[in-house]
Amino acid sequence: MISGEPLSSEQYEYLKLIGASIDHAPKQCFHNAQLLTLHSSWNEVQPDRIQYHEGYVWTGLIPILHAWVTLDGKIVDTTLSTDPNSTQRWLNGEPPQEDLRDRVLGVIPEGWEYLGVPMDTEYVTSQLLKNMESRSLIDNWQDNWPLLRKT
Repeated sequence: MISGEPLSSEQYEYLKLIGASIDHAPKQCFHNAQLLTLHSSWNEVQPDRIQYHEGYVWTGLIPILHAWVTLDGKIVDTTLSTDPNSTQRWLNGEPPQEDLRDRVLGVIPEGWEYLGVPMDTEYVTSQLLKNMESRSLIDNWQDNWPLLRKT
């Protein structure tokens, strides 16, 4: 169960700490979410606070293959902006908002839906390090779809 509460101040500071070296660029959901997962797994004090999820997001147009994380059970999507003008700003070459306050930080915007599955942190980080790139783990055609098997 994912909480619908905003991140606490402590959770926001933790997110900024583990995500400080990530651009959180638009259209880079797998990269953003997998690096947050990797950086969190390296945190010696609290390594299990972040969990990677992959599936689909609906923002009102069409479902999109997408990745996000949860932090202490609260949804965190550092890729999609909740600002309705963000797409135009990005197309104009403006960088994303650095403090991430315009992202999904615990509360899913009205009319949006996330549908996906949590994935094992060890699997996510091993695939990222093995491939030396971030990519969809569900739709991983490069490795012949290892998670999608006939039953």
